[in-house]
Amino acid sequence: MALKTTLALLTLLALVAGCGEQTPQPAPVEQPETPAEVDVTITNALGDYDIVSILVDPSDQPWSENRLGMEILAPGEEFTVKVLPGTWDIMITDEDYDTYTLWQVEIGEDGFAWDVILEDMDEVWTEENAEPLRFDVGEGEAFVEITNGLEAWDIYYVYVDPSNSPWGDDRLGSEIMLPGDVLTVHLEPGTYDLRCEDEEGDTYTLWGIEIGPDGYFWNVTLDDWDI
Repeated sequence: MALKTTLALLTLLALVAGCGEQTPQPAPVEQPETPAEVDVTITNALGDYDIVSILVDPSDQPWSENRLGMEILAPGEEFTVKVLPGTWDIMITDEDYDTYTLWQVEIGEDGFAWDVILEDMDEVWTEENAEPLRFDVGEGEAFVEITNGLEAWDIYYVYVDPSNSPWGDDRLGSEIMLPGDVLTVHLEPGTYDLRCEDEEGDTYTLWGIEIGPDGYFWNVTLDDWDI
């Protein structure tokens, strides 16, 4: 009886051992390697101006917090930001609120360094340095091209109508012509009266202008002012 019991136990142990050998073991999960952060070092080379804000953000995201916090970066000092390799935008603001911006900077494993100088300042938009706008309206084989040559005054309204008809709709619509802007009105050949009105309500008028396929060009100046 003891022999049978021993044989039965040995048989059971063999079966258990055999089942254990057939159980597949899960493959080890490979952990993705985390990219190492790199240094973006900003040096204030602006001479006499402090830097009060440093923004460093991925190019596909909006600007976030000021990396300087409450600190100020004095001339000659440097500040380092840790970022992951990628494409980044960087904006610096000085104590006069002038900005210095680099767009879509490719930052690799070696990081990036920027000595910010006055020549890096972003151009401030003014009417003097703005690119002239061109407006194009109407249909027809002829055209009149009107340029705002008033130097310091905007044109709010433009009328181009047949000389045998009353003034019609403003050709500018909701637009405003800054100095240097150009409006081209396409129309059928004929005799037209032209009138512009500036921001102060002063008008500039030409009467009985023959306009054909070669067009008519009018640079509106103060000499055209209706007095």
